[in-house]
Parts: sequence; C-alpha cells; structure tokens
Amino acid sequence: MAANMSRRRFLNSGIAMTAGVGLALSKKSSRSTLAAPAVQETTTLRVMVWGRPDAANWNYEAYKQVKPDAAQNLAIEPVIGGAGDLEVAEQFRLMLSAGGADVPDIIRFDRLEIPEFAAADVLYDLTDLIAPFKSDMIDSAVQLASFNDRVVGVPAQLKSKLWYYRQDLFEKGDVNPDNVHTFDDFIAAGKQLHSALPESFIFNLRAAPQNYTLQDVGTSYAPISFFNRDSAQFQITTHPGFRAMFDALDKLRDPDVSAPVDDFSPDWAPAFVSNTIASSMITEWMTGYLPQYVPEQAGQWRVHAWPNVGSSNQGGEGGAVWVIPKQARNPEAAFEFLSTVHLSKDGALAVLGIGGLAPYIKSARAVVPEMAKPEIATPQANPVPWPPAFFGPDYFSVLFEAQERLAWIDYDPRSSKEMALLEDWSQRFMAKQVDIDGALQGLQSDLEGQIGDPWQM
Repeated sequence: MAANMSRRRFLNSGIAMTAGVGLALSKKSSRSTLAAPAVQETTTLRVMVWGRPDAANWNYEAYKQVKPDAAQNLAIEPVIGGAGDLEVAEQFRLMLSAGGADVPDIIRFDRLEIPEFAAADVLYDLTDLIAPFKSDMIDSAVQLASFNDRVVGVPAQLKSKLWYYRQDLFEKGDVNPDNVHTFDDFIAAGKQLHSALPESFIFNLRAAPQNYTLQDVGTSYAPISFFNRDSAQFQITTHPGFRAMFDALDKLRDPDVSAPVDDFSPDWAPAFVSNTIASSMITEWMTGYLPQYVPEQAGQWRVHAWPNVGSSNQGGEGGAVWVIPKQARNPEAAFEFLSTVHLSKDGALAVLGIGGLAPYIKSARAVVPEMAKPEIATPQANPVPWPPAFFGPDYFSVLFEAQERLAWIDYDPRSSKEMALLEDWSQRFMAKQVDIDGALQGLQSDLEGQIGDPWQM
C-alpha cells in the first residue's frame, strides 16, 4: 500500500439523491414487495459511512426538505466504519462473523465492495423496488448499483472522470484543452505548459500512483476485468487496458509533465495553492475538494472531458452505493429514506443544493443547467460552493456527458485484493524496479498465486 494516505483513506465526503415510496422487505428472501409507508412512528436508522458523518447527515437534511412531516418521526445515527471504504467493508465482515447483531440499517460502499457481499447474499435485492424509478435514472447509475442483473443498492455518488484545469494558467501557457484529443496530446500540452510556466505542471505524480488514476486509464478499454470468467484466467498480460495503465504512468512521470507530488500527500493541497498543479485528470468527486483547498481560486477553474486513451474517453472509478444488509433492523424505513433522498427529482435537487453533487435522475438533470444555486434551510451544512460559481457555467453540461460515459472495472468478489496488488506493482514500476512487461507479468503471477479463481469463495 502507498506510504501516503490514499483517497480511499482520506476524510471523504459523499452524498446522494431520490423519491419516497413504502414497501416491505422480507428478511427470509432477497425479493421485496411494496406495502404501506414504512416511516409511521419514531424510527432511528443507523447509517455506516467512512471518514466523516457528512454523507449520512446531508442525506437527512435532504429528506427533511422533501418530507418534513415524515422526518419528525425519523432519526439518523451515523456510524463511522473507518477512514475509508475498505475499513467499512472490514467492519461489516466482522459484524457478520459475530452474528450480525450490530449490523446497521444502511451501509455506504464503493462499487469495489459490492460483488463480495452481493455474491455472499447478505444484501437485500432491491430490483423490484427500484423498478418504478429506473426510467428516470441514467443507465450508468442503474448499472452501478447492480450485480448479476439484480439491483442490490441505491447509487450514492457517480465517479466519472473529468479533467479539471486552471483556465488562467492554461491561457498564459498557450494550452487549449479543446485541442487535446489524445493522451499523447495531453503529454505534449503538459510539456508546452511547463515550458511557458516553469513552476506549473499539467499533472502531479511522484512515487505512489492512485488506483483511481489506473482505473480511469484502463476503463477507456471497457469492458475490462481482472479475471476472464469465460477463459477462467486472469488477463493482465492480454487485455490492452492494463498495459495502457502502465504506459500512461511511464509518460506521466516525465519531469516536464508532472509535479513531484502524490495525491493526498501533505504536499498535495499546497501545490494547488502555489499554482504548481495547474490541472488534474481525476474523477468528479474532486468537485468537493478543490473549493476546500483553494477557495480563493473560485472562477479560475474549469472542467473538460478527458482526452482519448486508445480510441475512447469513456471510463471512471465507478462510484459509491448505499446498500441495505439483510440483517438490518429497519429495512423498510431504510429504503423509504434512500428512495426519497436519491431517486426523486425533489430529493436529487435537495442533495445538489446541500452538497453540490450532480443528480443522476433525468427529471432533475433537465432543470439543473439553467438553475441558480438552490436555497437551503441549513447553509452551514454545505461546505461546497455552487459548482458553476467555482468551475464555470459549463460545469454541468460537461459533467453530465462524462456521466453518460461512466464505466468501471468489472469487479469480482476478490477485487479489494486485486486492486491492492495492482497498486503494489504500480509503485514498483514507478520505482523503476520493473519495466512495463515485468509489471504486467508480475501482477499476473501474483493474482494467480494469491487468489486463483476469485469466484470460488
């Protein structure tokens, strides 16, 4: 693992959006049926998140806006499962092994963890309950919360890849993002920028590449997975997406392209302040970080689509998903809460106003580009400025197009281990201990030796 704190272990904030409906969830079956409204008397939902309680609290603020009367009978108890999603998954495993008495009503996972617990059949199947909302959801959001053609959660946060850049520095460096069509164009633009502005760089990378950088590159070749179930083989040495990951690192580590700073290291935020980092090809959660790092730079940042890697600029990191464990005490109320906050137009817009994350609900997206910042009842709960005010008037149109192109690695039940091994070999590559072929062959060998068939649990 990286010596520096990774984004997964950082104090990450997240949110969501949606509509209300009543139902009954049987604890003896993964199928569900609609029934009377669930929240009819005082109910406390325990919501497990990572980092900070914001994700739970902001959802509750949105729920109160959409259903103020019902909110009087509903309370939220945030539970911090650890610094990141990997720790949340470990806490859930421990709870299950202990019999499940302390299992919360709702858990926030990254897509990475979904296959493990869905395959173990410890999450409610929400397929029938989501059905009334599917026509108003973009397809990538539905797929994000699905596993083996069943919907097992409610999308919390999409993580499409975006290129954030300083418009003022790019103008001084004579770099026009509209002329950057390929990854090689990006590298050339980086050298042009650094030549014109020797203290500024188009990217940042030192010794510890983040897994999301590798995923953002590799998913341009989606569908992509570590393990090919048809051949029953790992495909690190044969799938072009994995070679593209290491080829990108090779080009990005050029000292004229990347500042020698790793993401989420102590030097990262200050490098934005000092204009050292002039752009970041990353995913859309960065919308919540830059305004905290450089509030004084509001209006100077813009967003753009990624350049093509290979022949595509699709891809991303996947996203975060809310799930309801089968041993939850209040599953009916849990879904009523999540559907109200995430799946309705009103809920989506309430969450946007509170936390700044763009909705995946079509009816909400239709009104967002022309709307002003929503007025919210609890402005102190919103540390994120209205995105167009910070990133320019085209922010939502660029983001919505990226969300339509969202793709992720087709994770399997052992993906947490697989990603850890990928991170290990990327660091060996950055340290010049191996070349690209050596990294691919080493990763392939480790996966075969340490995991075998990831579907044989």
